[in-house]
Amino acid sequence: MPNVEQAEYWDGVGGEHWVAEQARYDRMSGGFGDRVVEMLSPRPGERVLDVGCGNGALSLAIGPLVAPEGTVVGLDISGPMLAEATRRARAAGLENVRFERGDAQVHGLPEAGFDAFVSRFGVMFFDDPQAAFANLARSLRSGGRVVFACWRELTANEWLMVPVAAALTHMPMPDLGKLGGPGPFSLAEPDHVRSILDGAGLAGVGVEDFRCPMWLGATVDDTVAFMQGTDMAATLLADVDDDVAAAAWEAVRSALAPHAGRDGVVLGGAAWLVTATKP
Repeated sequence: MPNVEQAEYWDGVGGEHWVAEQARYDRMSGGFGDRVVEMLSPRPGERVLDVGCGNGALSLAIGPLVAPEGTVVGLDISGPMLAEATRRARAAGLENVRFERGDAQVHGLPEAGFDAFVSRFGVMFFDDPQAAFANLARSLRSGGRVVFACWRELTANEWLMVPVAAALTHMPMPDLGKLGGPGPFSLAEPDHVRSILDGAGLAGVGVEDFRCPMWLGATVDDTVAFMQGTDMAATLLADVDDDVAAAAWEAVRSALAPHAGRDGVVLGGAAWLVTATKP
């Protein structure tokens, strides 16, 4: 089975964490999702696939715009997040939005079944991105559109660099795994993105720099409590003792303090907004 490690993570503790923090993550990434919808400009009657849909924010935003005849299908490998997305769609009365569990690399998508596919930070976790995007491209009709957001490099993302740099003053850089493997920054290089989409048979690939403020929490304490439950924190602190971890978190608090104000803790985020069409 492809993507076994990713499937286990997102179907387990990873997915459960994202469900528990659904409102926070949606607020954090909301500006990027809004831009994806704006660039897609969905029209009534269209059929849209939301790839790596997670808790369903993008699907729920697009559903009313393609109603009443249009449909949205959200695709993800995380059972916990798909359950949450389904619950939210039902609560919103969106009968034209549904969700499927599957890996985009191999999932049986209908050929030429969609007018567009979109994603908000859901396409960076493929073990074989070439296979995934080729499968997704086959699901588009001729003239179909692609719009997705993927993270720029770590150093361009203040919301991660500020706390991570502070923590690393108290510990060595951990092993972050193989370069180019599935993960948040696997599509951070524009030429790599263009090569994958060209190889999938898509045309007119555009890669636009988009930066957006990101709300991380109501207060510094709230933000740190959230960060302590993330996979990034677990990776950074995996091999350090309690005293070092405590010192690292104190450094993170100090680093976040200048970014806290009436609106909460806000830092900058940077992504690529990628567009393409199916010839």
